[in-house]
Amino acid sequence: MRHTLRFALPLLAALGACQTPVPAATDAATANDAAGGDAAADAGKDPTFAALRYTPTGCAHSVRTEQGSYMNYRDDRTTFGPMATPSAVHVSWPAEPSSTIAFLWNTDSETHASVVQYGTSRMMLDRTATGHVSTGASGAAQITAHEVHVCGLTPDTTYYYRVGGEGHWSEVQSFKSAPAPGRTDYDVNFAVTGDSRDSFAVWRMVQERMQSVTAMRQPDFEVFSGDAVLLGTIQDAWQQWFAAATPTLTRMPIVMAHGNHDNLAVNYLMQFAQPQNDSEERSELYFSFNYGPVHFVFLNDTARDPAGSIAGTQLTWLRADLTAARANRAAVPFVVAVHHKPAFGSSRYTNDDEIAFIRRTWPPVFDEFGVDVVFNGHEHVFEVSKEIDGMGNEVSGRRGTVYITSAGAGAQLYETGMRTWQRYSESVVNFCMVHATNRELVITPYRGDGTVIEQGRLTRTPRM
Repeated sequence: MRHTLRFALPLLAALGACQTPVPAATDAATANDAAGGDAAADAGKDPTFAALRYTPTGCAHSVRTEQGSYMNYRDDRTTFGPMATPSAVHVSWPAEPSSTIAFLWNTDSETHASVVQYGTSRMMLDRTATGHVSTGASGAAQITAHEVHVCGLTPDTTYYYRVGGEGHWSEVQSFKSAPAPGRTDYDVNFAVTGDSRDSFAVWRMVQERMQSVTAMRQPDFEVFSGDAVLLGTIQDAWQQWFAAATPTLTRMPIVMAHGNHDNLAVNYLMQFAQPQNDSEERSELYFSFNYGPVHFVFLNDTARDPAGSIAGTQLTWLRADLTAARANRAAVPFVVAVHHKPAFGSSRYTNDDEIAFIRRTWPPVFDEFGVDVVFNGHEHVFEVSKEIDGMGNEVSGRRGTVYITSAGAGAQLYETGMRTWQRYSESVVNFCMVHATNRELVITPYRGDGTVIEQGRLTRTPRM
């Protein structure tokens, strides 16, 4: 994430890590001036810590380095350190999925080159883009992340790319841009996973199984419902998480909901580029976007100030976003919400005060605006609710919202429970595959062994 956030980042002292300034490089101030960023606000300070803020070439959105980051450089092509080979290479969307993409990767802190070559042929990467690099934290938490944004892509097109710089390129990978908005013949697939934590072998297996059960038609992207690692401030865990998901994440954009174990850590915030919201916070912790026939709404239920965010800023934004989505429902018929902690789970945390607070706040709005499905994590089981209203009561004679917990991508499984709102619950490694057209949204949950959880199948049709 690249936007100044209105909360303090987690303290690293608990890890025995103090944030020690790195000596400033001679071009740091120049890079900030060229970026039109926040260097002026840091006049008289070490330019190593000056933030960057810029609009990538051809883009309508802005980019800002994360609060607390340092060694912020932009548009470097030639500076390489001893470990310049890119790792944790992945792609995601910073804006409209049919025309934008963000490339992200990690290196050592001495490597400033942030270059991408891309094109529509594997043998002819005839376009080049540059971005920025930042370092955050130190000790076990230290992270150096590169980020390059590209806009103006052709919808529904396969692109090939490599990242790094001359002499230090990654392998050539590919991704496909989303279909153009406004079509009537959408046919898209996406996967839903969550709660991998530090079981990297299981996380790898889930990624492999996702590909095998879909045979020749791979998911277009992956939705993750939070808690990627056990502790978000340990960078080695993130490196293992990305490694276990290779090559999936090099070609399939992943969209993240923040989980409590991700801890609002700079490691989480720096390693994912996601759509922005239109609030004053300008954060990427809650946002929305359209992909084909689905409007996605991502929320952050682990805010530092729940009353101010969950029931304040986010709630206001959510109502405005769903109002706009309702007006556009003829073109984008389905609405899917994603956040980490399930309001209507039935396992370990159902009676927690924080869950009850979420339950009172967001589901009534989901019900009011006709959200079709809500995906959650946190409870390490698979669960699917009945069609329920915003209070958790089964509806009769009208459409309700279905809540699905898919949180079994590696974290230790919990025992199942059963509440009146629950249709089915199973303690099992799991993930979901979703097929969406203009006519229906079909959700098929799978166990880790590749068998279908038949009791969890769900088909939604457009609301009338």
